[in-house]
Amino acid sequence: MSMKELLFSFQGRIGRKTYWIWNAVYYMAIMGFAGGINILFPAIAHLALPLFLLCVLVPDLAITAKRWHDRGRSSWFLLLNVPLVIGRMTVPVGDPSQMTETTTLQLVSSLAALICGAWILVECGFMKGEEGDNQYGPEPK
Repeated sequence: MSMKELLFSFQGRIGRKTYWIWNAVYYMAIMGFAGGINILFPAIAHLALPLFLLCVLVPDLAITAKRWHDRGRSSWFLLLNVPLVIGRMTVPVGDPSQMTETTTLQLVSSLAALICGAWILVECGFMKGEEGDNQYGPEPK
């Protein structure tokens, strides 16, 4: 599978090793970008990081879709990422001493994000893919 197919195609299957390598690179890139932008351009960091995350969204979804395919699951399982995004957006930002109470929305979205994130981690990160070919393609090597 070419790099273009790996990062931009929602077809095919990948194994756990490729999935973990992608996630290591993905999160290191996010941390490196966030740290660098905060040092170099602190005034626009709050705008630049979301733009960077949008740039890596399609590759992240494509990799995760392929991993779901390896497990014999549809790309519709990518919808489990929605509570993660909502959970991140409802987390309060600012001075912790100014945050007096947690809202019900924050609690519910955090719980949903935790459950969905754990499901994705277990299924995509730890469970073996289907043996042999499946409807999504040949077994990854």
